[in-house]
Amino acid sequence: MVNIMNMVLHCTICDDNPSAVKREKEIAERAFYEKNISADISVYTDSGQFMFELDDNKQIDILILDIEMPKVSGFEIAEYVKKLNPNCLIIFMTSHVNYAVDGYKLDIFRFVPKQDGDYRLKTALLDAAGVIDLESKKSYFIERHDMCGMLPCKYILYITKRGKNSEIYHLKSKEPIKIRKPLAVVFEELDSNEFIYISRGCIANMANVQKVDRREWVCKNGDRVPISASLYAEIKEKLLDFWGRKIICD
Repeated sequence: MVNIMNMVLHCTICDDNPSAVKREKEIAERAFYEKNISADISVYTDSGQFMFELDDNKQIDILILDIEMPKVSGFEIAEYVKKLNPNCLIIFMTSHVNYAVDGYKLDIFRFVPKQDGDYRLKTALLDAAGVIDLESKKSYFIERHDMCGMLPCKYILYITKRGKNSEIYHLKSKEPIKIRKPLAVVFEELDSNEFIYISRGCIANMANVQKVDRREWVCKNGDRVPISASLYAEIKEKLLDFWGRKIICD
């Protein structure tokens, strides 16, 4: 059972049909209430207005989207949101199952048929909350002379070697976190199958990769990191095991 007690989920609903928005909000409120999940739910019936109000500081954990909207389509919104927040879990409400193929490359969390939406939407929301709860518990402890704290692993993009020290590049800031630890020690402390070496001087988070080819690793936020050509086959194999056959470029 989901039990998110110390955090607030930020859920947004965007659908050009006001009655659909009302119903989906009621389903979300009821689902979260029954599982004692604190949630902040915002709604939009204008996809253009939603896009206009989006910025880097707007937190969205779960996004419920209609696909077919007149101003900006659900696919366009999803693509833009994923650039701002790669970890946002997107639930598409659709009347056409074949849209699932188009949404595959966007890493959509769930497709819910509108004609059978109530139960499936509730299930999708609770599953998403469970994923967020699980991810929030996986963190890396950072201790420096000027700060200490937990950085959720889901925000880590990659970590590079800088002499005897390491720099953590993450989604919360454009500036890396510098720590006085060798890269090998950081890798051991992470103790997670989500992280792999992509070169002698860099480890990366497979949960935050968009694609990889023989030359570089492309993160979900667009950052590009060189990889070792000699490691490409191993990297590709580990990605396939971890993530399935998605957007891996050969």
